[in-house]
Amino acid sequence: MGSRLLVAFAIALAAPASAQAAGVKLFHDTFSAAYRSPFGAVPAGSRVTLRLRVTGGKPRSVAVHVGKRFVPMRRRGSLWAATVATPTTPSIVDYDFRVRIGKRTLWYGDDGSADVVRGGTGVTTAQEQLPFTITAYAPSFTTPAWERGAVVYSLFPDRFRNGDPSNDYCRPGSTTGCPVFYGDTPAKAHLTWNEPVESPPPFNRDFFGGDLGGVQDKLPYLKSLGVDAIWLNPIFQARSYHRYDTDNYMHVDPALGGDAAFASLVAAARAPGIRLILDGVFNHASSDSLYFDRYHRYPADGACESTSSPYRNWFQIQGSTPCTDSDYASFAGVSSLPVFKHDDPGLEDFLFRGNDAVAKHWLGLGASGWRLDAAQEIDHSWWRDFRTAVKAAFPDAPLIGENTAGPADSTEFLLGNELDGVMNYNFREDALGFVHDYTPSKLAHALMALWEGWPKEAVAASFDLIDSHDTERALSSFTEAGDTGLTEARQRLKLAALLQYTWVGAPMLLYGDEVAINAPGSDPFNRAPYPWSDASGNLALYGPPDLGVLDFYTRLGRARAELSGLRDGGFSTLLTGDTTKPPGDNDVFAFLRSGAGAKPVIVVLNKGAMQEQASIPVRGAYANGTTLEDALGGGSFTVSAGSVSVTVAPRNGLVLVGS
Repeated sequence: MGSRLLVAFAIALAAPASAQAAGVKLFHDTFSAAYRSPFGAVPAGSRVTLRLRVTGGKPRSVAVHVGKRFVPMRRRGSLWAATVATPTTPSIVDYDFRVRIGKRTLWYGDDGSADVVRGGTGVTTAQEQLPFTITAYAPSFTTPAWERGAVVYSLFPDRFRNGDPSNDYCRPGSTTGCPVFYGDTPAKAHLTWNEPVESPPPFNRDFFGGDLGGVQDKLPYLKSLGVDAIWLNPIFQARSYHRYDTDNYMHVDPALGGDAAFASLVAAARAPGIRLILDGVFNHASSDSLYFDRYHRYPADGACESTSSPYRNWFQIQGSTPCTDSDYASFAGVSSLPVFKHDDPGLEDFLFRGNDAVAKHWLGLGASGWRLDAAQEIDHSWWRDFRTAVKAAFPDAPLIGENTAGPADSTEFLLGNELDGVMNYNFREDALGFVHDYTPSKLAHALMALWEGWPKEAVAASFDLIDSHDTERALSSFTEAGDTGLTEARQRLKLAALLQYTWVGAPMLLYGDEVAINAPGSDPFNRAPYPWSDASGNLALYGPPDLGVLDFYTRLGRARAELSGLRDGGFSTLLTGDTTKPPGDNDVFAFLRSGAGAKPVIVVLNKGAMQEQASIPVRGAYANGTTLEDALGGGSFTVSAGSVSVTVAPRNGLVLVGS
């Protein structure tokens, strides 16, 4: 969606003042069915009615500019309308409005690409600027029902729990030895669990000994949190603790327990109904891998060693052998991560086309889906082929992509012919913004922009996160100058988690956040070991676990499981306190999750540092006289005159449902 890369600053330069000064006013609202119907993303080939209100002048002509076409609009009073057909193939449709009045031409389009301004109303300009968009997705698009709205627990196996010290790298008496990576970097063992991560350089070579056995041991704990699925960061043989530098895609790393440990975990996870989502690193491999073998560890020639290697055509490589840094493309300029040549048929057969291709092999062994690393680095046509091949064999396996480790426009991945969902860094930006400085109305707009812009199935399948292994930890993100220790940061963490667990999508919980792990800094410091109270070392280093925060996450997980509206319901805003007349609710945001036969859920959030009172319109969700209970244990309230009056504690909220 290249046109959306224009920024609001550029639009501001278009100087709309001349149009307004002449008294002409244009208005369109993508969030309102009165101006765009049907709302939101639509199946490809759908007809969409667009309306523009024009007041203060008599236009010679009004047209909607759709793609390369100008479609005349018909007038009824001050409203001009046209119905347009979206293409029959999945696509993103741009549109804006051209109004000719006298000798002037005015344009009405969107006023920015960030969620807080994208969609909704627009801006009048003297020149054509940023268009609105309609997402037209594949009519057959569906995402796995079990994963939509599921609670997903994200963990680094090495940093979660050590279930079998005998497989630890470099531990005296272990079965896995003490490997040397990339020719000259020896692995290092943390023989104590609660101790600091290694400060690089060297990079990525320190192991705490966490493994799949440790994950299996803690399945009851994860079930108590309401976890439906575990996203395991890479588990295949690799050349670092993070394992995003794959050595061999067909085997689990021996320091994680090997293939047998994976089979055991799959079997054990069935009883509590917990699924396993694997991390697919298909953009690049390790230069120290079976396939590239720059450091000559394998008897067969890798791509770096010989032009006749069976793996040579899998990589973007040329020049002499053995290769040097300048002979091949690498991810992010890191020479240890040679990039695949994705259009090579042999590579495609290995990764997804073949009957026992990597993507199918592990699903066949009991994995339930894939999180796909660095999806933005691979052409969209490759992902379309990937989806076709994998879904033909495993239609119930979700495909969730990473589109950069930050907010980005992911719509093109979500047209129904590529991915099921994405890691929703846009949600993270909006949640952090609300906790810190967004007004309630700003958050409401941002969430509605997401709800409008993607197919509903994709919104429900995407991972809603407030941090990840690639970002600063949530607790650190929520710390502000002037705080009293970490008290306020923990309150903000709980507020963000409440939004995360009650909005649309699959809330993704990064290991340790549920006990307010205190691991400030970016990679590698954010990847600290989970502060288990029964593990060796200094528990105060990253802990101790905050049991109050743990209890809050447990209650969120219970509410998510018990209230189907939080998993399957739609979304609409009920109140933005900063736009109401009463002065005592300026920090309150309330929204409704309803539909799909579920009991309506009203969510109320107070981002302020003081207790606030608000009267929330229920919009017909409940009749007058209905008693609403707070699913988090905060009391009961009665609907009266179409509203429910509530008192909300500072940096806290309510999850209200009819009793």
